Amino acid sequence: MTTVHRVEDLKSLVDPLLVYQDYVRLTRRGRRSLGLCPFHKEKTPSFSVDGDNGLFYCFGCHRGGDVIKFLMEVEGCSFLEAAEILARKAGVRLETRAPAEGSRGTPDRRERLFKLLAAASRFYRQAFAEASPQSAVRAYARRRGIGPETAERLRLGFAPPEGGLLAHLARQEFTPAEAMEAGLLVERARGEYAERFRNRLLFPIEDTLGRTVGFGGRALGDEEPKYLNSPESPVFQKRDLLYGLALTRQAVREAGRILLVEGYMDFLAAFQAGVPYVAATLGTALAEGQVRLVKRYAREVVLNFDRDAAGLQAAERAILLLLGEGLRIRVALVPSGKDPDGFIAAEGPEAYRRVVETAVPFFDFLVERALSSGSLQEVEGRMAFVDRLAAYLSAVPDPLERQEYLREVAARTGMEPSLLRKRLQEPAEGGPAAPQGRSPDLPAVPVREQLLVKGVFAYPEAARRILADLPGEALDSAAAGPLLKELLSGSVEDPDNQALLARILNGCHEVPSEGDLKRAAAEVQVEFLRRKERELARQIREASRRADLDLVQILNREKMALLEEIGALMD
Repeated sequence: MTTVHRVEDLKSLVDPLLVYQDYVRLTRRGRRSLGLCPFHKEKTPSFSVDGDNGLFYCFGCHRGGDVIKFLMEVEGCSFLEAAEILARKAGVRLETRAPAEGSRGTPDRRERLFKLLAAASRFYRQAFAEASPQSAVRAYARRRGIGPETAERLRLGFAPPEGGLLAHLARQEFTPAEAMEAGLLVERARGEYAERFRNRLLFPIEDTLGRTVGFGGRALGDEEPKYLNSPESPVFQKRDLLYGLALTRQAVREAGRILLVEGYMDFLAAFQAGVPYVAATLGTALAEGQVRLVKRYAREVVLNFDRDAAGLQAAERAILLLLGEGLRIRVALVPSGKDPDGFIAAEGPEAYRRVVETAVPFFDFLVERALSSGSLQEVEGRMAFVDRLAAYLSAVPDPLERQEYLREVAARTGMEPSLLRKRLQEPAEGGPAAPQGRSPDLPAVPVREQLLVKGVFAYPEAARRILADLPGEALDSAAAGPLLKELLSGSVEDPDNQALLARILNGCHEVPSEGDLKRAAAEVQVEFLRRKERELARQIREASRRADLDLVQILNREKMALLEEIGALMD
């Protein structure tokens, strides 16, 4: 594997647009690509990526910078961790410091855990591959209809009843303490360990980069618990992950839709049934981190949770979270109260695909749920119906869509829409909430300075020559002065300057010609001189009030010289 030592070299190996597209659905508009910002809620795209230099900027929440800054923001990680993510995408190894002579280097804690979990996954996969046809795990796979190709694509494993993982990890120089931290062992007594997973079919849980971060184990018989999951660890937080998305995210992105199911076997059954855009919630109620993950890849969500009381309640909670992110939502209702796995086993893949394709709009699902709990014949029933739907109506971000739902509720209850709106305590204008993202106090930059910034990229030699001729005071006085100085030095390191650069490069002004650059530089200098002229005029007024005629004459001569200089620049 190739090794790189500088982050700038690493960035040159990766198409930044492909990195952004892992998190945002982008549409090309000339040299810019636009999409919905991953950092705040919005309906109209304000997230922009400049195709020439790969910088991003959001005109809604004002975040901006390069691809490393983007990864730091979206993954909530450090600069070095973001660089490591980028290195994995590039297929290279990043070493920012040369290892000491004779030293093998010391990988950081998270990297050690990733390597340990990868080794564990290989051990379990080999155990599954080597299991005899008469073994319990092979019998279970046949009984549940798990095909060999599916088992291979999902990297299914087997935890043997006799264990063996601890010895396997020891041979690869991992310690029991590290395996404990990764969630693969439990401590029975001081210094004594037992393997967490035994005699179970194992589903490796991967993050969106395809790294194993944990496991889910299914009992092969009547053992309890039926499903046993890895505990959370430094690399595994289940509320921020969706099972199977590492495998299906490209299909999700292409479809613009994601089917969310509850667990491992539902995912496996749906995937095997020919629904490639599926992911699972790891058996827990949908969490905010998972919703943000969904939004990176899809604009529409189809929910297919179990039809029992817990599954229906989980669907209602999920709808509320998904509405808050402006996602379109439908609900797939499997007949006869079966879960997806059971329905596919009974009715077949084609019947299940029809269920998914005919999923009902979320509001129809909610209305039917509300009607099932009471009658609209009495006032109390109608009020309970409205109250049950109130939170969902308030969460709909599109005012026109919300108005349509209000009309439907009004028609069913006989209430006036205006009274319903008042009961819901909506804003008078009915608009969505303002973005909650961070809004740095970036300076307003005149067009002339924006042209100079863009000129550094379009005409680097000419721009450097023109900027070098600008008086230092004039450059210092410009709103983009600090940014231009960093550009001339060859690297923009200041985060505020990175954001400002991204905003300018993603702006609407065209890349200038060399002649435009000269005029823009002259205008910057003229504006600086005019500020000096205004200051001299103030000083002249002060000197006149004091009757200091000698000083007035001196200041007037300076002012005349400034005016001549301004006139020369404007010719």
